[in-house]
Amino acid sequence: MPPPKPQPKPAPAPTAGFSSSFGELLRARGLAPAVESTPVAPAPTAQPAPAPAGPLDLSKAGKLVVRREMKGRGGKTVTLVEGLPASSVADVMRALKSHLGCGATLEGEKGDILALQGDQTDRTLPWLNARGARQVVRGN
Repeated sequence: MPPPKPQPKPAPAPTAGFSSSFGELLRARGLAPAVESTPVAPAPTAQPAPAPAGPLDLSKAGKLVVRREMKGRGGKTVTLVEGLPASSVADVMRALKSHLGCGATLEGEKGDILALQGDQTDRTLPWLNARGARQVVRGN
């Protein structure tokens, strides 16, 4: 006859509503935690970048060129915006990404070319004109 299998220990009865902390469970069983912990304040959250003082003003921008490109991008189409002032390229990128609902990145040696994912030329031109760009040229 084989030896009897050991019976598992019954689970401890839960305390009121399962809201007890581990330390309370230890104290209920007669064990105290080694060190009483003090509540830790949450880490301060990073403040978001402040919004620009006003709407984007591209009236000081010179000639802006908006064109499509596929070559060297694995068959994907991107829309390039060239000629933006260096001081406002990042702000324009952030606003255009939000408006168009697409990804964007800065390209070029100086980071002065804005590349938008997809063929966005038809939607980008009126957006630039509405922000005061004087001369916007559509490329290929």
